[in-house]
Amino acid sequence: MFFWSRCILFSWIRFHSSSVNPKTKKKYPTLLVRYCQVAGFCFFLLVEYRKFWLPLYGYLLPSIEPIEAIHLHGSCARKVKEFCKRKGGLFVKLGQYASSLQNILPNEYLQELATLQDQAQEYPIQDLLQVLQTELGPFRGLLTDISETPIGCASIAQVHKANLVMSSTKVAIKIQKPNIQEQFADDLRMLQVVLSIYQTLKGGYEPIIWNIFVEFIKEIQQEMDFVKEMANNRKLARCFQENYHIQVPRIFPRLCSRRVFTMEYIDGTNMDDCISLDKQTRYRIVQTLHEAFARMLFEGRFLHMDPHPGNIILQYPTDSQRFRMVFIDTGKCSSVDPAFIEKFANLILAIVLRDTQRLASLFSDTSYNGGELFASFFLGKKMARTWLNHSELVGRKYSIHDYLHIMSSVHPQFVTVMRPFLVIRGISRKLGYSKDATNIYAPFAMQLAWKTWLRRLHQNYLETLNDRLGYETGINYSSYDSSEKNMPIATNVLARR
Repeated sequence: MFFWSRCILFSWIRFHSSSVNPKTKKKYPTLLVRYCQVAGFCFFLLVEYRKFWLPLYGYLLPSIEPIEAIHLHGSCARKVKEFCKRKGGLFVKLGQYASSLQNILPNEYLQELATLQDQAQEYPIQDLLQVLQTELGPFRGLLTDISETPIGCASIAQVHKANLVMSSTKVAIKIQKPNIQEQFADDLRMLQVVLSIYQTLKGGYEPIIWNIFVEFIKEIQQEMDFVKEMANNRKLARCFQENYHIQVPRIFPRLCSRRVFTMEYIDGTNMDDCISLDKQTRYRIVQTLHEAFARMLFEGRFLHMDPHPGNIILQYPTDSQRFRMVFIDTGKCSSVDPAFIEKFANLILAIVLRDTQRLASLFSDTSYNGGELFASFFLGKKMARTWLNHSELVGRKYSIHDYLHIMSSVHPQFVTVMRPFLVIRGISRKLGYSKDATNIYAPFAMQLAWKTWLRRLHQNYLETLNDRLGYETGINYSSYDSSEKNMPIATNVLARR
């Protein structure tokens, strides 16, 4: 207890001495109370989970039984959810972020924290209209009939319905909550300090945990910049410009700013409301969802990173001809490294072809059997077990460090990219989709692999041709790029011969 008190005191001094917004210095008493509440709650969780971590320090405690662990996870998950709701702001966002870490956190946490999607505090419309006035200037001549009740409320912003004055077009206005940036900045400092204490108690620096925290900070910064969201919206629109069934809303750039985002109003059905639909319709919805992300990854190299059910609107779900899936809230998107996409395509093809040797070779640099783990991501443990018959998947328990280490050792972007795919897999299970989703990704992966093979074949041909001509003519063609634009150099010389 004395050690914990010293940690809290030292970390508060560190927080106090760091570069804090001058406006927040007036609120130090409130910040101190909030900080102590956060630190105290983290200490409570450490005490509750003492049977998990105290043996690492040599304390002999009775081992925890599976039933006891399930009850402990359920009880603590409910307390974490209530704490996030009380603190609001960043903690709601953190809970939402944690609810997307499927296959990493216990199911009890995933189920409880998933309900935080609709638990953000609503701000009065008058406060948001002041933000609108500050960002857009006099807006009464542009917008009318702004709804007092939000149609959507998140931790960062609220969405209100309105009409354009000139055309009577229905729009959805996303307005950032007042002072939310300053509040998030203070809470991030608190989390950083609490994480430092956790690392101290755990006995060492863990770069993977800090990498996740850094990714979380980057996502928060992206979501707070609505100009960035506008750019993301345009990139996703290009991915689906020739696909009627997959769309993103049209935006109105003149009514957008760093804290205001205006798009067309999309009326439709929430993904969670599709559970009661017939099996064939649910399967078509899930297959369209997987196809959308396959196109984003393999064709657009740009992913929507927050595909929870509230960010997907379905129009005419029971009509196969008119059915449309619309992705909203594009603030959290990410470009994907082509080298990673190529490796990911090989992983998909290895699973589809049941090529265990190829799957194992892709994880040869890790100390784990990563092929088993990756197969379980897409196939589930039971399906993976049926064809990885040589594996030790049966009865094996993967820890969070197993997951994170394997994924980050394959490629640094693996942890980032797998998160939305795990969310999609969770939606698929919720809608009763039991088929192998890799069959949906396989054609896109095969097309990419075929293009990659042709490109390399073309490059090798040009390099061989240049070497041959250089040997016969005495001219060094190796200084030229073996790209398509330089192909006439070699062919012209060959023609003169």
